[in-house]
Amino acid sequence: MAKISIVIPAYNEEGFIGRLLARINQVDTEGAGFAKEVIVVDDGSTDATAAIVADFGGVTLIRQANRGKGAAVQRGVSEATGDFILVQDADLEYDPMDYLPLLKILAASEAPVAVYGSRILGQLRDRGWSLLPGRHPRQGFGPYVAGLLLTLWTFFLYGRWISDTLTAYKIYPTSLLKSFRVKTSGFETDHELTAKLIRAGVRIREVPIRYEPRSAAEGKKIGARDGFVAVWTLLRFRFRS
Repeated sequence: MAKISIVIPAYNEEGFIGRLLARINQVDTEGAGFAKEVIVVDDGSTDATAAIVADFGGVTLIRQANRGKGAAVQRGVSEATGDFILVQDADLEYDPMDYLPLLKILAASEAPVAVYGSRILGQLRDRGWSLLPGRHPRQGFGPYVAGLLLTLWTFFLYGRWISDTLTAYKIYPTSLLKSFRVKTSGFETDHELTAKLIRAGVRIREVPIRYEPRSAAEGKKIGARDGFVAVWTLLRFRFRS
C-alpha cells in the first residue's frame, strides 16, 4: 500500500491544531488505498501548539526556530517517509475529508502527477456561477482578486491554467519534491514548487474542495505583501534553473 505523508507547518495555532488532528484521524485514507503519517512542524510557536500536538499519539512533532512556512514544509518533507506528500495548513479553513477525492485522482493516475485542491472549483460546484465566480461569500475581495490575478499570471508565464494557485491543499510525489533545490522559505515556496513542477513537465490535476475562510483576527497570517512576492516568485522561477 502506498503511503501519504501529511506535513503540517504550524505557528501559534493552539486554537485549531487539536481539532485539526482529530479530524485527520477520522479520515480513512487506507480505504482509498493509502496509509498515512502525520508530521507537524512547529515553526517556533510561542503558545501551546507543540504541547497540544505532543498529546496526540501517532503524530510526529518536529520543533524548530521560526523560519517561515516554506522552511517548515521543507523540514517536514525531509523527514517524510511516504510516497506522496500532502501539505496541510494548521487551521480549519480546509476539511480533511477532502483528502479522499484528492487521493482518488492520485490513485487513478499512472504518470507522475501533482494534485491540487481547488477552492474556486469547489465554490462553483457547491454554489454555482455568480458575478464573482468561485468566491466564497466570506472570502475577502482582495484575496479573491489576488488569486485570480495569480491564475492569469501563471497562465501568461507558463501556459498552464491553475484555477487556485494559492490553495493550501497540494499533493506532490515525494521523490520529485526531494529532488528540487528549494530556494524560498516563506509562503512563496508554494509558487516556487508550482513553477518547478510545470517546468519538470509534471501534470497538475485540480479537484474541487470545500473552504471556510478565516479572518486576520482569527489568525490568518498571509497578507497583501505576500501577493507581490508570489508574482515575483513565479517570474523568477520561470527562467531560473
